[in-house]
Amino acid sequence: MRMAIAAVALSAAVGTVSVAVAQTPDEAKPVSDRQVAVMMFVDYGRSYGYQSMLAAIQIDVVKAQIARDQALLKQKEELHRKKAIPLVELEIARLKDLWNRKQLVVAEKSLATVSAQYQAMGEMAKHFGGVNVPADALYATFRRAWDAGCEKGPDEVEAMRAWAAFATKSAERARQLNRLGRETKTALLEKQMQQKIAQANYEQRASRLDRCRAVLFPSLDDIRTVDEPRRAGAEKPSDR
Repeated sequence: MRMAIAAVALSAAVGTVSVAVAQTPDEAKPVSDRQVAVMMFVDYGRSYGYQSMLAAIQIDVVKAQIARDQALLKQKEELHRKKAIPLVELEIARLKDLWNRKQLVVAEKSLATVSAQYQAMGEMAKHFGGVNVPADALYATFRRAWDAGCEKGPDEVEAMRAWAAFATKSAERARQLNRLGRETKTALLEKQMQQKIAQANYEQRASRLDRCRAVLFPSLDDIRTVDEPRRAGAEKPSDR
């Protein structure tokens, strides 16, 4: 056993030496900070590109949901007109349609946000690749992404409010049907859980709405002064 271990160790050592000998000077040269930055930002860009694709797919998904639920809404309206279903069934269908429409607004603004971020990552990769990228132009691209992200905040709150209203009405109807023996306890508990989740999400998002521009939102002056020496105790431009 000891001889086998020694043989393996010797083989590994010889292999390591062989690899080192086979390396050219360029292959052995340590990676530079600029090379790391280029690869890192290209990788980030690929990630944002993938997110852009998912955001575009989400728009198509929501549009399909709108088309489906609009057809169901028309059916509910006709059934209610014929007094075949109670008003609460129609109200639920209307709330679902409203929620869908709010989600579409958010999905479209999400795509605008990640698309601007993707463009910004591409510009940063160009910079580290040696291309002259003006600071003002790059900041404008980032600012467009930041603004788009913050501007969709109120729409996210409205979408969550619509979700909470839909979930509340659905849980109300489930309780009615459960009392009549036409809805299982499991189905009722599921809808009550969805109501709690929707309400909690709405309240949390609404309470944090004003924080978007207050957190990590540098001005152009802040960016311009990054490379400038700052005196001890000097305020940042954004503090003025």
